[in-house]
Amino acid sequence: MGEHSDNGDRNIEPDNESQSHMPSGHSAIGGLALHSDGFQLVPSETRFEADESNDWSFQIVTENGAAVAEFEEAHGEALHLIIIRRDLTHFQHLHPEISSEGRCRVEDFSLPVPGVYRAFVDAVIDGQSMTLGFDLFAPGTATVEERPDTSHHASCEGYEVELLTDTVTATEPTQLLFEVQRADGSVADLEPYLGARGHLVALREGDLAYLHVHPKETTSQPGCVEFDATFPTPGRYRLFLQVKPDGELISTAFDVRIDH
Repeated sequence: MGEHSDNGDRNIEPDNESQSHMPSGHSAIGGLALHSDGFQLVPSETRFEADESNDWSFQIVTENGAAVAEFEEAHGEALHLIIIRRDLTHFQHLHPEISSEGRCRVEDFSLPVPGVYRAFVDAVIDGQSMTLGFDLFAPGTATVEERPDTSHHASCEGYEVELLTDTVTATEPTQLLFEVQRADGSVADLEPYLGARGHLVALREGDLAYLHVHPKETTSQPGCVEFDATFPTPGRYRLFLQVKPDGELISTAFDVRIDH
């Protein structure tokens, strides 16, 4: 199982092969359906006790019901599994193990608190990239966590992270620039994560339309990582940034409102 985050070489360029296999979420919304282009996501279970570990799995099957067992790598992994509660909290990013029969398995999987969660699976099959989504449930009394209307600063594990981009507009490319500093104010050394200097997921409030973005180019500014993203519509979005300052993987969240 890959890295797990729960709101939790320098100047390396993403390789060309990874760029050619970007999931659809990189340039368009994804994750709103179980089906895409003849493939369907089939989870073994969808209901869990909150904060209880499970050996959980899912399959991606073809129209005739055959499980897909071979996936092409994108950003160093065969599959990317993103889990988020529907109030846009409790973010997880996992990399399932894949058996020869096409069962995609996650050990010690859990939903940390009660609520309804959305699972997104990024996959590349025969050169075709897709993002499939489905809901998971943890019964119990769920408390909706408050979020700021906008937020450009986050602290995590002794690091301070700032979203330096002030203006974000819909339907046009936007450069999202983040700076990471240590607690003493010095610039952090960003090590590669998934073949690049950082990883970004953006989710639209309301329907959880999904944008999964990696840096297209490294920035010359020390301690910074920049992303090109196109937001499909106005609205509120939550951004989940993952970076590895000084070799330590951290996850931070930011909120943006797009009025036009």
